Amino acid sequence: MRLNTARQTARDLKAGASPLALVAAGVTAGLAPLLQLDTWVSPAAAVVAVLSGSKVVQGDVLAPARSRAVARAVRPLYVGADEEGTTYRPAANALQIAAGMWAAPAHVLYDGGHYQVLLPDGATVALRPLHRHEHHDIAVFGSHAVWPWAVKPQWGPPEPGERITMVGWLVGSKVATVQAAIDLTAQESQTAGMVTMIGPAPPAGSSGAALIASRSGRALGILTGVGALDPRQYAPEAGGTGIVLGVLLSALPVRFRARSAASDPLPDQRS
Repeated sequence: MRLNTARQTARDLKAGASPLALVAAGVTAGLAPLLQLDTWVSPAAAVVAVLSGSKVVQGDVLAPARSRAVARAVRPLYVGADEEGTTYRPAANALQIAAGMWAAPAHVLYDGGHYQVLLPDGATVALRPLHRHEHHDIAVFGSHAVWPWAVKPQWGPPEPGERITMVGWLVGSKVATVQAAIDLTAQESQTAGMVTMIGPAPPAGSSGAALIASRSGRALGILTGVGALDPRQYAPEAGGTGIVLGVLLSALPVRFRARSAASDPLPDQRS
């Protein structure tokens, strides 16, 4: 509990440091002439310019560029429809979190299953299971071939009220070649490793879609489920307001956050 409190306090201080520095620099630049501290005008103005410019670069350049990279890093996941793995059916989305390392919903796993992701040119990349989380609906797959786009994950949870963008392929719809983006709002989660959001319910077949923190443009988790705001009601249809659930990438073991793990022998899926 103390560790979580310390981490939250550190995040709060980090989030507030830049705005406070910007305000302090602006006040100094404004009052310096009145207090005959002319030597402080230029340094303070420079600080204001740098901090303002960094916010513009972060919000208008870096975050959108990272979001586009995440959208390219998520691909439709197909599961073998027969024991031989000669035919496949679309099942979910898979997100490449490092070179040759993919995160996807664990509910697609079954004994002797075959898995692959579909690339834009119709080619496929075979995946093999490496890890299945014991408590959450998330699994890790490895591939020898590497899709050029991989995300730079955000390992911390989102702030309550932060805008989260879900990006994924509608593999459960009649038009499976469409990639959808839906804006959601992060809520306080009471379950470690989970992210809870409120917003339009994604269409069926969207599980495994990337969850992007809009402020940073980084992927923080994958979509796993949808529920009703009122527990006495059924889960909403696509587009209806509901509770949208995801698993944070930070729930994965550290050993699966690098390319080297994709080449390791297949461990127990429950490890």
